[in-house]
Amino acid sequence: MENRLLLAFVLSLAVFIGWGYFLAQTQGPSPSGESGTEKFPAAALPSENKFSGSPSAVLPQSESSQPAAPFPGEEVLIQVSTGKTDFVISNRGGVLRQLQLLRFRDDRGDIIDLIDNPHRLTPALALQSSDPEVTAILQNGRYEPSTTSIVLSEHNPEGRLTLTLNHASGLQVVRTYVFHFDDYMVEMGTQISAAPMASKNLQYRVLLGPGMGGKIASQTDYIVFSGATVFANNERIENPPEDIDDASYFKGDLKWVAFQNKYFGSALIPQQGTKSGLVLKERGQVFVGLEFESVQSAARAEHLLYAGTKELEILEDEGHHLARLIDYGWFGNKFAFLVKPLLKVLAFFYKLTHNYGWSIILLTCIIKLLFFPLTHKSFKSMKGMQKVQPYVKIIQERNKGNRKKMNEEMMELYKKHKVNPVGGCLPMLLQVPVFIALYHALFFSIELRGAPFMGWITDLSVADPYYVFPVLMGATMFLQQKLTPSMGDPMQQKIMMFLPIVFTFLFISFPAGLVIYWTVNNILTIAQQYYIYRVTKD
Repeated sequence: MENRLLLAFVLSLAVFIGWGYFLAQTQGPSPSGESGTEKFPAAALPSENKFSGSPSAVLPQSESSQPAAPFPGEEVLIQVSTGKTDFVISNRGGVLRQLQLLRFRDDRGDIIDLIDNPHRLTPALALQSSDPEVTAILQNGRYEPSTTSIVLSEHNPEGRLTLTLNHASGLQVVRTYVFHFDDYMVEMGTQISAAPMASKNLQYRVLLGPGMGGKIASQTDYIVFSGATVFANNERIENPPEDIDDASYFKGDLKWVAFQNKYFGSALIPQQGTKSGLVLKERGQVFVGLEFESVQSAARAEHLLYAGTKELEILEDEGHHLARLIDYGWFGNKFAFLVKPLLKVLAFFYKLTHNYGWSIILLTCIIKLLFFPLTHKSFKSMKGMQKVQPYVKIIQERNKGNRKKMNEEMMELYKKHKVNPVGGCLPMLLQVPVFIALYHALFFSIELRGAPFMGWITDLSVADPYYVFPVLMGATMFLQQKLTPSMGDPMQQKIMMFLPIVFTFLFISFPAGLVIYWTVNNILTIAQQYYIYRVTKD
């Protein structure tokens, strides 16, 4: 009985590891049309005070499109350096042209740029109106910048950029950006006055996209949703591109609209003057945005832009529920209450070692120490079951045709020798939630991205290039199986001995940090098994 439970436990781990990939292929993310979400028809009329559901009918289709009015003057690019991030902002529309995260590099070694707009669609942080002509002015007008360069430091921790547009039509726009040293958060303000156009009852919004993710070819994010995400009414709503037709509006308790992938996120956070959040498509590309409240074609809104890493400590420090940007996968989200503490302990050890590889090893040792009483009890129970196995076989032979009698005699045997047939597996099952949580903590942690360990392990977030640790993991798992008392029928024993090979091939593509954890855990388990089975005499 115990051996069957142990076999089921080990097989369940193998199933669990492949389960995330299966879910990613078969289970779609949360739909966008749930509570707090409004779907508008694709052809809403201006008289309805709605934006057109087809943004391509309102927005200029490319940089080369002809605006409704001439926009003379050269484009001026404003450079902003905050220490962690470099921004390039254009005075043409006051939009973002470049947003580089200086700490991170892509697979080619280039600095990560969250702006990804190869088709020259509507740029990031562009303003849009319900009137196409006004949109052309907002996005193509040459704003007057208050400065062309901002460099922040400890001695100059805050910088303000003001962009002012006074158009011949009477449209007046003031856009402000406030940057902070060593901070991914930017304060933003927009003030629009359109007195000559008040009869049109104009509506406005600011858009973020497309993409805003920073492409990383090697990132293993098949379990993680990448794309437009909204947090409203205490619900994290994912919007896969194939599910987006018309613009979707999100009202109520809106915290943010964002783009996110496995490691990075960019979010618009409403402060004042926001009517709703939205998700829409333009020429197949997804955008998110905030719709402003407007009165007589005038609008005044304040919001924040977060654009940076999805490190747990940073997101928690920034507030605004940004920690919900982190997605630990379908399984991992169920154990997020354990994932976060494990990540914080990992960060604590990193401050001591300055090496995430050794931090993982220390964390593994701590977890093993905490569960030492449980695993000790489990191995002791297995050892006790091994001692009574000859008697179990005699009872089974003697009562082949009477299962009830056989069970009664076996229960008496277990009682006499003070052994529990399920005592070996139950303590292990109690450790499963911690294993799942640690698995997701290591798998989705940006802290491991680009973090070296030693020698050939230059990035703990990707697979071991020479398969050293997967092979070592398989070898330690095999040795662990050899030390485990052999119980049950020969077929079960053969399956158990075959599992190390299965796990070795399974772990070949896993992040090196996760394989290191499993390998060290196996080594510690072997030491504990050897002590109980070979050293102790009781």
